[in-house]
Amino acid sequence: MKKKSREIRISWTQLEKLSAQLARAIKASGFEPDHVVGIAMGGLIPLALVARKLGVKSVATITARSYDGKTRKRRKISTSNVPQAFARGTRVLIIDEIADTGETLRAVSKILKARCGARDARTATLVMNEKRCHFLPDFSVMKVDRWVVFPWEKKIV
Repeated sequence: MKKKSREIRISWTQLEKLSAQLARAIKASGFEPDHVVGIAMGGLIPLALVARKLGVKSVATITARSYDGKTRKRRKISTSNVPQAFARGTRVLIIDEIADTGETLRAVSKILKARCGARDARTATLVMNEKRCHFLPDFSVMKVDRWVVFPWEKKIV
């Protein structure tokens, strides 16, 4: 009997397919963002892939860090890459690679609404941890219950 792996490894090909599925789900919902904001670092590649498929050219990043490897640390969020007038009165799509607990998505969404004046801020991730996530993204295409390793996280030797 094969032992269940403790992690799921996503390939570049799978990443492209998940990004296309996510863009299709967003389009199908009727939500049309004016801007797409990626949560750095993990959300940068999904930001580029999904924004391109949605045809949205207005993008920005927010830096949010709550993990050091697999260890959860105190969350740090920097909005220095988002001009104050950027989101005021607009529809914003926030993208990250994964919603583990969803707390980073919640915090970034709150910041974009309260500090930046976004009229509507929706969240999207490629992957959602269905056992740990408490703040569910508006859009997500893969549900997991294990640690996920994305292609950019693989060690190059």
